[in-house]
Formats: sequence, C-alpha cells, structure tokens
Amino acid sequence: MNIQRQPDKLGRALCPPDMTAVQGPIRLKRPALDFNRQLSLVVLLLLVAVVVLAGCAGRRGVGASESWSGVVAQPETESVFVSTRDGRILELLLIPTSRGVIQPRVGQVFDAQERDEGGDKSRVGVAFYGTPSIAGGRLYVGSYQGFVYSLDVSKDGNTLADTGSFEIDGNKLAKGIAGNVVYTDGALVVAAAEDTHLGRLYVLDAEELSANSRQDRVERCRYPSGVEDGVGRMWSTPLVVDGIAYFGDLDHFVHAVSIDTCESVWNAPVELGASVIVAPVAINGTLYVGAFDGIMYSIDMVTGAKQEAFTAESWFWATPASDGNRLYAPNLDGVLYAYDVDAGTVVWEYDQEGSMDAILATPAIVDGNIMLGSDGGDVTLLDSDGFKTASFALADDKVRAPLMVSGNTVYVRSLEEVITAFVITGDTIEKDWDFKVEGF
Repeated sequence: MNIQRQPDKLGRALCPPDMTAVQGPIRLKRPALDFNRQLSLVVLLLLVAVVVLAGCAGRRGVGASESWSGVVAQPETESVFVSTRDGRILELLLIPTSRGVIQPRVGQVFDAQERDEGGDKSRVGVAFYGTPSIAGGRLYVGSYQGFVYSLDVSKDGNTLADTGSFEIDGNKLAKGIAGNVVYTDGALVVAAAEDTHLGRLYVLDAEELSANSRQDRVERCRYPSGVEDGVGRMWSTPLVVDGIAYFGDLDHFVHAVSIDTCESVWNAPVELGASVIVAPVAINGTLYVGAFDGIMYSIDMVTGAKQEAFTAESWFWATPASDGNRLYAPNLDGVLYAYDVDAGTVVWEYDQEGSMDAILATPAIVDGNIMLGSDGGDVTLLDSDGFKTASFALADDKVRAPLMVSGNTVYVRSLEEVITAFVITGDTIEKDWDFKVEGF
C-alpha cells in the first residue's frame, strides 16, 4: 500500500536520559492500529533491547539469539564474508559449477574463540554484530568482547590469517563493539561501549594493527581522551566524511570528531530527543539522523545546528539508504519513509500493503529501485515512486541485518542464519542461491 500523508507530532515523548533500559515511544497516529499490533510492537522493542543489551554469545555459555551482521563481497576473489553470533568469520566461495550454478561452500574461517587474548576469555562470550570491512587485502571487524581484529584475506588455506588485535578499555563484562569498523586512509574508526553507560571513539592505525604491534602503537587517539569520562554508550557505526567522524550515543547526543586529533569540531555535541544507534547519512553538507523518539533530524555538518525533518511512529533502528537526493528510512512502525531532501518533505510512505511488520534492516538501492526486508520475512522491491514491483517470501523467517549490494546482487542475511543472494534485473527479483550459516 502506497499512502501519501504528512507526519504529525502528536503524542511525542522523550526517552529518559538514563538508559538503564532502552526506552522509546510508540506513536499511535494511525487509528487502525489495533491492540494486538500495539502489543506485538511492544514485545518486539523489548526483545530487541534485551538482545543487544545482553551482548553475550559464543559456544561456551549463553549464545546470542540473533545475528545482525550483513554480508560483504570481495568480487575479485568471487567470495563473500560474514560474521556470526558465535564468534566466527566465514568466507563463502562463490565459484560457479560447470553448469554455471553457484553452490556456495565455506572457504577460510576465523574463530575468535580459538585466539589467545590472555586473561579470562570467559568474561563475556564472543559475538560479532557488525558487518566486516575489507580494505587492502585485510578484513577488519570488532567483537562484542571488545576486540578489533585484522585478518589477511589474500592468502589461501582453511584459516583466515590472524594478523593482529586491539582491545578497547572498559568493564570486561559490559564493554563491546556493536557496529562496523570503518577504514579510511589508513585509519580504523571504531565506536565502542566501555561500560553499561559509557562509550568512546577509538582511532587506530590499520598498518600497526595488521603488524600486531603494541597496543600503544596501534592506537592513534581516542575521544574523549583517556583521562576524561566517556560519552554515552555507543552501538552505532561512525560516518567519516573529510576526516571527521559523526556518530550518536545512547545519551541522546550526536558528535563530530576529527580523526586526526580526536577533538570535537563543534562547540558542543548536538542533543536530540532520544537515543541514537543508527549511522548518520550525509547529503549536501547536512547530516540526517534518526532517533528513538521517532524523529528524523537534520544537522548542519559545519555548525551543528539541528532541525526536525519528519516524524515516524516509533524508533529509527536501521540506518537509511540514500541515493543522494532522497532518504529511504525504515522504522519499527513498519513503514519505509521516502524523504526528499530538496523539497524537505516525505514524498511517499510504504506500509507493506498494510502489514506494517517492523523494519530493522537497512534497505538496498539497485538501479533506482529500493529493496526492503522486514520482520514479516518478505523481501520487497519498490520503484522510485514507492510501488511494489516484486517480492520474495522467506518462509517463517525475519530480516534484521542490513541488506548489502554488490553490482546487481543483493545479499540478505536472515534471523534463521540463512544468507540468500538475489539478482535484481529491472523490476524483478530472482533468487540466485542460499546458504545456511549454522551447522555448515
């Protein structure tokens, strides 16, 4: 269902500043939103909060119940990589058979459980929530145990060559990295949680990390500095533009920090109405950041001046996709919002033909079409006007990891640990292959 309407701001509530529990309003703008849907959304919000707050996984002890990692492709080697909820990085080889059919098989594997980090490894289970990053023949990923790893993906063999690790500071039972490690010009930028309420931005030297140097050689700087208290707990992936890292925290603030000096480039962080876990999106000198109060904010990248762009009915959990002119912003209210930055308005909304299943996955843009995955297990292709052109149902499954694009292929990682590759041709979706991660 494609509906044209303007969002209002009725029923706005702000999250409490103390995030002992992740709070957020559930907006009831639609009169048709019945009690069962309200109850389902409340349950979902609680489950999502518990999953990430727990941050514990691994084959020893309690395992993480969900996986949030997307799939990263390395086309030159015909392979993709994915991180898992039990502390592994898997390479899937995508070499076609003689009949031209791709039947993925596991190539190299890295198992964080097997790495000797020193001390008590049982302090918290190993899990990867962020999507791996690949640059210069290295794969970089952060674990919820609080380590940043460098892995050599250029060699053959069954084991991903482990070249170095860096451990963030903090409470061993509460620290961790939930977002992606960002590579930029030889630096690695990482947003981390150091305690139940505190977070810090780390800037690392990629070459020193890959050489397994001392920790003080690997770390370039941190924000705030080590002698200062941290800012709010971070679950997000920083956005780095022109040497400045932009990121939000659970204490409602958005920060702009130079990665050369780890000093703020704004007079003060920008305070929003609720927690931020999404990565900002930058368009024409403006940041767009969704928060748990259901508001999409616009922030001037130079001055930090903020405005409200539009309002949804629930949390912004997933980072929007953008084509440089529009934001395609999913929300836990089950609606995908298309916001035109020049017009300054929501030009259409897609509510999944009335099902309004919660959307926790970042959409993908392929040749002007938008591909969407939801908690209903449907993968849907929309045209630029917000009308459905094709869909594919993942039976009894959910999509919460970001959809990842390589050429005209979109990789979808489901909650049941199935990776599916879809080929997008015009306005059609065709399943290419799938692979079950667990029990390979």
